[in-house]
Amino acid sequence: MRKVVQICFLLFVLLGINKAFAQDLKTNVGTNKELDSVRKKLDGGKDSVVFTAKYIRFTKLSLSKDSIVLLPLDTTTTNIQNYSPLLQPMHPTISTGNMGLAARPLLFEPSKRIGFDAGFHSFDYYALTPEDIIYYQARTPFTSLYFVSGGKTEQLFRAIHTQNIKKNWNVGVNFNRGDSKGFYARQRGDNLNVAVFSWYQSPSKRYNMWASAIFNTMRGYENGSVVAQNIFDPGYNKISRDAEAINLSDARNMYKKNTVFLKQTYYVGRIDTSANANNAVLPTNKVTYTFEYNNESYDFYKNGTDPNNVLPPGINSTTFTNDSTHVQHFKNEFIYSFFLRPKNSSLIKNELKVDAGIRHDYYKHEFLGIKQDGKYYEQSRFGYQNITILGAAGYRFSNNIDINLDIQQILQGENAGDYLYEAKSKILLGKTIGRIELGAYVQNQTPARIFDYYHGNHYQWSNTDFNNTKIANLSFNYINDKYGFNAGAKYFLTSNYLYFAADHSNGTTAILPKQETADISLIRFDVSKKWKFGRFIMENYLAYQKTDKNAILRTPEFYTYNSIYFDNTFFKVLKANVGIDVRYNTEYANYLYSPATSQFYIDETNPVTFVSKPIVDVFFKANLKRANLFVKYDFINQGLFQNGYYTVNRYPMQDALLKFGVSWNFYD
Repeated sequence: MRKVVQICFLLFVLLGINKAFAQDLKTNVGTNKELDSVRKKLDGGKDSVVFTAKYIRFTKLSLSKDSIVLLPLDTTTTNIQNYSPLLQPMHPTISTGNMGLAARPLLFEPSKRIGFDAGFHSFDYYALTPEDIIYYQARTPFTSLYFVSGGKTEQLFRAIHTQNIKKNWNVGVNFNRGDSKGFYARQRGDNLNVAVFSWYQSPSKRYNMWASAIFNTMRGYENGSVVAQNIFDPGYNKISRDAEAINLSDARNMYKKNTVFLKQTYYVGRIDTSANANNAVLPTNKVTYTFEYNNESYDFYKNGTDPNNVLPPGINSTTFTNDSTHVQHFKNEFIYSFFLRPKNSSLIKNELKVDAGIRHDYYKHEFLGIKQDGKYYEQSRFGYQNITILGAAGYRFSNNIDINLDIQQILQGENAGDYLYEAKSKILLGKTIGRIELGAYVQNQTPARIFDYYHGNHYQWSNTDFNNTKIANLSFNYINDKYGFNAGAKYFLTSNYLYFAADHSNGTTAILPKQETADISLIRFDVSKKWKFGRFIMENYLAYQKTDKNAILRTPEFYTYNSIYFDNTFFKVLKANVGIDVRYNTEYANYLYSPATSQFYIDETNPVTFVSKPIVDVFFKANLKRANLFVKYDFINQGLFQNGYYTVNRYPMQDALLKFGVSWNFYD
């Protein structure tokens, strides 16, 4: 009955929006004397500039590697209904319940990190990094507000304000707050990101400085999963979700990451300003210096009993745990770049680019165990440093063909021998035919520190016999923008794969790090297509994966995301889409989750596979001048062939939920 009322309410909202806009357009303009007098006064005044999105341009660090590329703001409603980082169509995840809690990729997406790694990444989806910061050129002050509400269950607020204090100097601030309380007790994810940023460019455009200070706090409350394991069974005696018994009554993970970042570039010698696709200033010689300081902490707190032994008994205390891992990181990086290209050419061709650089990293790594009377009784401190050489070479035959090589090699330090070599090439066959992108990389990475050493209240291990993980990859992509088609294939060969597995040797729910010595092969195919049938649009994405070690590398064979919607403009001003999103993946042996270490692990002895069925969302989204809005009903098919679902063993996902979101841009 509750779902019927909610669906009726959704339809009422959509009809109400339609009616409201209709009434607004039917206002009796010309008959109201006050309106006429105001209009006459405005028409008789001097012309003024009406600022719009075209007065705002932005760039990111990834767009300033060679030359600075400026892009316009995206004011469309594309993918606005998938606001959560966990629900991106082509990068699906598994999680412990809802936004703000621990998560990992559903598909195989290995990282390209080398060097020191603490090993805590389950909350990375919610952190701001220097690479995420957007830097603006704003001819007028710009403010963007974004708000999403799912009642008391889920709320998200994002705000950006930026303005040029001088023609060539921009400053701004980001504020993000996500609070997802979930349906079950202590199923809350509480995230806060604040960033202050600035971009200065000298009048000659030779010197650029990007600076940011970022403060991240990600707090995930841990309930250890619900006690009942059959809450979605037809015969289960249903009670209120928040009344379901949980395993941990007072536990949480809190990750903090604070960053100070500074990048400076200076163009030496001749600057080319010949025509190019992005009207970018092209240097012939460039010097880059980057400084970065990170202060990170990963804390697990528990104060209470664990009657169902979700965690192994505490080593120092059976009720109280306050494990903490701290990492301080200083990075200094110097790179010299030079470019060789024909002078006074309207086309960029026969361009050679070479980078040569060096990076020094210093890490201070601390484990702080059980804390009593204000003192830590388990302490371990380590200091590491690495010296890495950086190299890159690229050759552009023309605007249609290029090839690029990148090299990172740690020569000296704690992680000496780590490397990442990568090659990429793009071939434009024609605007109608499309383009081809080829790629390959080889990676050699030291095990993350958490695999080698961990001392906490519930887990303690020290390993010295793990080998470096090696990955070899080949990739091919065919992209046709005209027909909205993309198809690709990737092959991964992984050696010495590291993972966590359940340890049943002592009859507890312990986990231990393990390494697979045999090579693991995985092939992946991705296909996406956008179709148009009159005003109906269909967007399809399909991923197929096959591995020879599915018992260890847990991933579904098929995953698909499909969006079908009706596109129309109402009353000549309201651009709207009404449709459904459908997500589905095939069945596979699922991961489990350990709250004390915030790590996902597998049970090789007793694998659990859940029935998998499609998840359907219905949405309405619209654009009206400076505002975008959406109304969405998640999991509308709950109760139809399934009462709920899991993506992680024993951690139920959210029930059906009505959500509303709006973003609003202000240009003055």
